[in-house]
Formats: sequence, C-alpha cells, structure tokens
Amino acid sequence: MTLSALHFFSDIRILSAILIAMLGVTFLAHASVRSWPYVKWLAGSAVLFGSTQCTIGTLVALGWLSDDAAGPVGSLLGLLAMAALLAGLHVCFSPSQKISPMRVFLSIIVGAPVLVVAMSALLQGWAFAGPMTISLIFIVSSGWLVWLWWRERWSGQLVLALLFLGYPLLLTIAMLTDMSLLNFRRLTPLPISIAYVFVMTLILHRDSQILGRELRERVKAEQALQRLTDSLEDIVRSRTQQLEEMVRGLRSFAGMVSHDLTGPLRNTAGLATMALEEYRAGHPAETERCLEMIRMESMRASTMVHDLLNLARVEHGPIEMVAVDMQALVQECLGSLALQFPNATEAVRADPMPVVKADASLMQHVVMNLVGNALKFGTGQSALRVQLGAKRENGFWRFTVTDNGPGFDPAKSGELFQPFSRLDERKIGGTGLGLTVVKRVVESHGGAVGAASAPGQGARFWWTLPVDPTQPA
Repeated sequence: MTLSALHFFSDIRILSAILIAMLGVTFLAHASVRSWPYVKWLAGSAVLFGSTQCTIGTLVALGWLSDDAAGPVGSLLGLLAMAALLAGLHVCFSPSQKISPMRVFLSIIVGAPVLVVAMSALLQGWAFAGPMTISLIFIVSSGWLVWLWWRERWSGQLVLALLFLGYPLLLTIAMLTDMSLLNFRRLTPLPISIAYVFVMTLILHRDSQILGRELRERVKAEQALQRLTDSLEDIVRSRTQQLEEMVRGLRSFAGMVSHDLTGPLRNTAGLATMALEEYRAGHPAETERCLEMIRMESMRASTMVHDLLNLARVEHGPIEMVAVDMQALVQECLGSLALQFPNATEAVRADPMPVVKADASLMQHVVMNLVGNALKFGTGQSALRVQLGAKRENGFWRFTVTDNGPGFDPAKSGELFQPFSRLDERKIGGTGLGLTVVKRVVESHGGAVGAASAPGQGARFWWTLPVDPTQPA
C-alpha cells in the first residue's frame, strides 16, 4: 500500500495536475475586482484542468478507469479547460472587444467536436484526428497571440504563443516516431501544465506592470493636484492681500476725499460770510476780492470732483480702445492748455508722435496733466522749455515730458503718484489726484509710468504704451 501511494505521488502528471489546481485556487482567492473579469476564466480553467486530470489519474491508478476510457474523457475535459483558458486570455488582452468571453468559450466547445468529426471523416477514422483538431486550435491561438504581440510589443504574448506550439510539436514528434495514441495522451498534460504555469506567471507580471504604471500616474496626478492646490492657495492669499490692501486704500481714500473736499466747501462758506459783511459795510473792493476767492475755491472743488470721476472711470468703467493719433492729440491738448497758460505755444515743443491703441479721452488726460504740470510749476520762468518725445523700445512706445523747471526732491518721487499728494511747498493749486489718475490710466493700458528729477534741474516724466501691431513700424 505504501509503495502504491509513493508510486501515485511520484507520477509527474498527478503532481503537475495538483500544482495547476492549487495555482488556480490561489488565483481565485486573491483576485482583485479589477482583474476578476479574466482571472475567473483563467483560474477556473486551471482548477478544472488540474482537478479533472488529477481525478482521472487517480481513477486509473486505482484501476477504476481503464486507459482506453480515460483518454477520451481526459480529452473532453481538457477541451473545456482550454476553451476557458482562451476565453480568459481574450478578456485579458482584448477587453474592449465586442465578442464576449462566453461566446469564445461556446464557440470552441461547439466548434471543436464538429471539427473533430469532420477531420475524422476526412482522414477516414484516423486515430489522431482529435489531437490534430486541438493542435489546429493551438496554432490559431498562437497566431492570434503573435498578432497581439506585434500590436502591443509585450513579450509575454510572444512567450505564450511559443508555449502554445508545444502541443502541435509534441503531436508532430508522436507521428514521426509512430507513438501510440495512448502514450501520446499520457504525455499531453505535461506541455499543457507548463503552459498554465507560464500563463499564470505572465498574467501576474502583466498586472503588476499595469498596477505599477497606474500607481506612477496616480502619484504624478496627486503631485500635480498638490501643485495646483498650492498655487490656488497662493492665488487666494494674493487675492486676499490685494482685497485687504484695496479695502485699506478705499478707507484712506474716503478719508482723504472727505478731508480735501471739506476744505473748499468750508472756505467757500467762510468767504461768503466775509463777502456779505463787506457788502453790508459798503466795501465793494473787499467784496469783489472775496467773491474772486469763492470762485477759485469752487473751481478747485469742481476740479477735484472731475479728477475723482476720472479715477472712478479708470478703475471701474469700460475703456474704449481705438487707434489714437498722438500727434493730433498733443496739438489739441496744447490748444486747450494755451487758454490757461499763454506761454504754452512758445514753451512746448513736440517730436513726431506715433499712432497707438488707447482710450482717446483718457490719453488726453495723461498729456494734459503732465504737460500742464510742467507749465504750472514753471510759471514765472522766462526761459521755460517743455519737450515731448516718443521712442520705440522692446515692443512699447516710451513717451517723455521733460522740462527745465524747478524740479523736485528725488527722494520723494515715490509719493508723486499717491492720491492727494502735493510735493510743492509753494502750495500751487491742484487736487493731488492728477498723477494718480495718470498712473491708473497708463497701467490700465498695459504700460508703466515714472518720474526723475533733481531740485533746480527740471523734471522728466515718462510713460509707456504697448505698440499697436496693426500699425506700421
């Protein structure tokens, strides 16, 4: 009895069948949801092949089943296992195909016996008609795997294709050596068992490659998401800071507006009282002087409101970008400034100016303010000269307004463009908003603005505007 048991377990066919069955059970037990559509076919095929071959071998060893009967039964059960194996490979390698694995399985189950009968009739009852049919199925499957390898270039498919040729090769050797059908059937489980081991191993390797690639892609996606999150946080912090600065600026702006507007209104009320008293006292000259001061204070308040409206328009209103001939605009501004400053015609000289894409009315404010400041601060200077220039630099037009007036302290140049800032200690009229509006106008057009000066050496103001690509160079 002990020798019989040792002989049973020393049969390599029995051992290989047990190994394949255990391998299939392991696959089924540890299959993931993702791989289940093809693992259930591949592992089920391995369990079916291993268990049936082990059972048939056991029955033959016990003498309960003859070798002649075991051959057809083993071939039929092996065909079922092979059909399930091919259905699983179809799902694994061609998941997007419209042909279902069940259809592949049934096609092999139904087609193989029909092909066996046809070949047996064609070969006049040749004993190897059944193995020849199975060989044809393996050869066709091998060709399909080679085609998949050519398309995807995964070496595992080529290895499987070569392994599938093991059965036809064994059949060829059996026919060349006049091997009996019984001995051939005893040998056929060996190449099929080897094929099962390679199938399971290669599928595991393929799944690990796919999972590794997906893991790397997920890590990259998470890193990209983290970078996006960090950038969004930076944007939110930047926007929050801008809003906080805007709120602080609005509060400061509102305080300065109320303070500066209160001055002209309070002065106007006081001067009106003084004018009324002088009128009642019969002093027409003093009354006229008070009325003139009232007029000046009213004009100052009106100018301040006008500048505030311009500032509001730049910050919140629409900008109408059109082709603006700066040459014509400068001449128009000089004509208007000549009404206020009679020396404007002689003092101001302008170089040839380009055509730019801008809001005409806002650009007029820039020219009027910068040239007007040069004329205003140079009042009383007989040799006052104001020069307007334009030069193209790195895709921008750089406009300059240069004068030989009193200039200003360069240490305070940063305050020039702040709202309600006045650097001139002589209290020359103005609202302190003009240069603020200039800065916002230029920046809203995509340019920049600046100034340079030294006391007693004149001032140089400049601003830039993008070159209009539709205009010739």
